[in-house]
Amino acid sequence: MSRSAYVGLTALVCAAATIWLLPSASLGRGAELERIDKALTDTTQRLGAAVEQTVAPVSSALQATTAKTKAALDPTKRATRATATDPARQPPLHGTNPHGQGSVGVVDTAPSNERPLGGNPNGSDAGEEVVIGRARGEQIAGGAYHGHITILALFGTELAGVDSNPGETKNGPLQPLQTGVLDPLCTSSGNQVCLSVLTANSTTTATGSQNDFALARAQVGGLGVGAAESGGSIGTTADCQTALGSARTANVVTAGGPVAAAANSATGSQSCRNRAPTTMSNSQVIQLAGTGIPVPAAGCDDGTPDTVFDIPLLARIVCNADEVAGAAAVREALDVFALNVGATSLVKETTAATEALTVAPAGAETPGPQCSDGADNDGDGVIDAADPGCHTDGNPNNPGSYDPNDNSEAGGPTRGAGDEDDGPECSDNRDNDGDGRADERDPGCHTDGNPNNPASYDPDDDDERNGRGTDGGPGGGGGGTPVDDGAGTVNAGGLPLTGSNVVGLALAGLLLLAGGLLLRRREEARAGA
Repeated sequence: MSRSAYVGLTALVCAAATIWLLPSASLGRGAELERIDKALTDTTQRLGAAVEQTVAPVSSALQATTAKTKAALDPTKRATRATATDPARQPPLHGTNPHGQGSVGVVDTAPSNERPLGGNPNGSDAGEEVVIGRARGEQIAGGAYHGHITILALFGTELAGVDSNPGETKNGPLQPLQTGVLDPLCTSSGNQVCLSVLTANSTTTATGSQNDFALARAQVGGLGVGAAESGGSIGTTADCQTALGSARTANVVTAGGPVAAAANSATGSQSCRNRAPTTMSNSQVIQLAGTGIPVPAAGCDDGTPDTVFDIPLLARIVCNADEVAGAAAVREALDVFALNVGATSLVKETTAATEALTVAPAGAETPGPQCSDGADNDGDGVIDAADPGCHTDGNPNNPGSYDPNDNSEAGGPTRGAGDEDDGPECSDNRDNDGDGRADERDPGCHTDGNPNNPASYDPDDDDERNGRGTDGGPGGGGGGTPVDDGAGTVNAGGLPLTGSNVVGLALAGLLLLAGGLLLRRREEARAGA
């Protein structure tokens, strides 16, 4: 990490600490000023320790990058795969095993037209030179689940990442800073000033894996901002397997709805026994106040698959590149092919790529609900639609009250384990309110509205909607059939990340401004003492 980056990060965290203590400092009391000095000192020391732990592995990875570059780019090292005749419109699936994956950004020089590409999240077996913010939940050979987040990889060498196996929850390198400084800031402000930096949470169990990445998320009052977010998850029940992928470069929302969003993508796949697989995919490039903007071409605004815009002799731009094959769905919100000629190009730059692939669980089918299984389960001589217990009003002569999903013919209706509303919303493994987060990651499932506080998570809460998150809705457009059951997180929405991150700089500027005001008041208080 460069000295300028270290100084900048130190200033950002110190500024956050000063905002935390601003109300007490403004009173000018000596005891509070001493508390500010101590807080600033403790914060700097914690940050220094966190940075030291991160610098060593990053430096080692950078040294190894040079040696591995030629091997990563050597086409003879790649397995032989099918060839895409139009790779611009046929985005690559990464690996053939069940998985859900989201990537914030990818740079690939001399991109291959082979399909699929390798499934290693660092891009080493796909020939991808730069991978930023890739979250992947997968089922590996043998049936076990695995989670991985590539924070940054260069030439197939991962500089920073998080990995989890069954029974593990792993977090990114700045988690101590999050729990020790930024979460208390959020709590002490009454959830009015909340900030998370370099979130990388990977949780894997015996039945699935959820992975969530974000460069930054912030909430100031009713304004929410997110930058460079991705998610990849997979989960399996007795009868179905569901995978979801999400990615967005940034987004700005208020309590009244989305303000601006761009380059966001989401995909989903579900495979159940004795049923055809279902998939969903959608993406948009630019949206303002929930309305798509047809830039650079009509179709980029509403998720129309494979919208192409050519800049003669320079580049080919593809919005919503889409591929659906059976239970596999791939969607890339925005691709830029530099010096594109036919099926080849010099460089491919991808923003907001997602994919999902599932396989139905093996074994016998679980019996369906009692009110549609053709059996007299309660022994009263009538079955299914003829049974009063299968009607919401108890009247078997009223076809409008018949509930085929009722799992008890006796008495009133009882929902079955496979029904849509089974279990509280905050523990059903679904994004019920469409804000891009599910269960413990949703602010609405926390009593204090802070998804980074595990102590406030309420799994019995049956309404995800009453929280205040920083996520916008997934947005419309695209094709396929929506997946009706989920595991993990679906994210969508964002502002493009072009050059310096404008959103990140704005956040840092606000924090530093507040820090400057606090220090000025401290000096005035000392002068008047």
